Amino acid sequence: MGRVWIFASLEAGKCGESGKTIMSEDTFETVLTNLGLKKFDVPAPKAGGYTHLFQIVTERSRARLADLSDDYANPDALAFGYAEHRAFNAFAHRTSKDIICLYTTPLRVVWSFFNAMMDNRQIFPWVDDVEVLGGTAPAPKGDLFFLRETPPLNDAEEAFNSIRPRLARALFEVAADFILLHEVGHLRNGHVALLQQRAGVRPFRELPYDEADKLEIPEAQALEFDADGFAVQKVFERVYKENPFAEFSKGLFKDHRLPEDGGHTASWYFTWFAVYSVFRLFDEAMAISEIPLRMQPPAALRQACLLPAVAAMTNRSGWSGLSMQQWVDLATDAGLEAERTITGLRRMKPDPHAYLAAWNGGAFDQIGFYLDTWEGLAPQLAALKR
Repeated sequence: MGRVWIFASLEAGKCGESGKTIMSEDTFETVLTNLGLKKFDVPAPKAGGYTHLFQIVTERSRARLADLSDDYANPDALAFGYAEHRAFNAFAHRTSKDIICLYTTPLRVVWSFFNAMMDNRQIFPWVDDVEVLGGTAPAPKGDLFFLRETPPLNDAEEAFNSIRPRLARALFEVAADFILLHEVGHLRNGHVALLQQRAGVRPFRELPYDEADKLEIPEAQALEFDADGFAVQKVFERVYKENPFAEFSKGLFKDHRLPEDGGHTASWYFTWFAVYSVFRLFDEAMAISEIPLRMQPPAALRQACLLPAVAAMTNRSGWSGLSMQQWVDLATDAGLEAERTITGLRRMKPDPHAYLAAWNGGAFDQIGFYLDTWEGLAPQLAALKR
């Protein structure tokens, strides 16, 4: 998932006397050790049907990967897991099998954000309209990262699968899907193979930029955009098939004036909301960590650059009847809502002018930059794609 994220130290570690990263073994633990990282062991379930968030993400991710490719249907063909680290980060790697590692911080931050957002009743007030959906959200109890996966034993227990937690979870699943598929994009589109061709057996890490990777900065930026493009199209494909936000359509239309697109309008809207939130939280992490060099444009520009690919794909596949301008209107509304939500939770004043500036020609210049770089990259990647 994009150049996904940092809150604190970005040192991933060095190995060997020379300080070079050496990776030739397949085990997930060996790769982490060689990077100076510690594996995160997912906590066991708790009594009462509570399962840890990371166990749920693991199961969904493996199912998602198997659905994407026959190569991943065999669990032994892929090493997947988590690094216990404060960086908002991830990496993709390849030895005799594909390896995908998500650091714990991005998932914790995104999950915490969507739940904190739903605790504020001023955000999406229509969610609590009993005439639309019925019911209200109970106060959160227990560990935020343990979720009840089985129904309550009796009516006296807290309402199972209540409205606000349900919306928070659906948003999180879109965000986590994007994070995972961004790493898959690095593997499937030949980025990892190109890096290893140039710099030896190394993982494609999201952060920090490393000159030892032997990728020029414009090349690294173009590869990140390519991975974003792969991820966002796969995310919208899944959303079209599952339509996970359909139940929120009536309330959303009551609160927003959006271009309607059959039964998928709410799912398009909330998908952009979730993806923009990922980008924006990444920006926040970059600012906190004072990273001088970034491979991704700011959140609004990053969203604007990806929009034409989504509009073209959904139109070509017959999934959407929206025009390009209608897609812009819908995505802009979702992005601004996410921006207001994040700044509101931080007790900051939103700056819509900074957001809208990305849509006033900035995206065209940025895409042009990527395409200029792509002229040299595309022939190198053509033989490496899978």
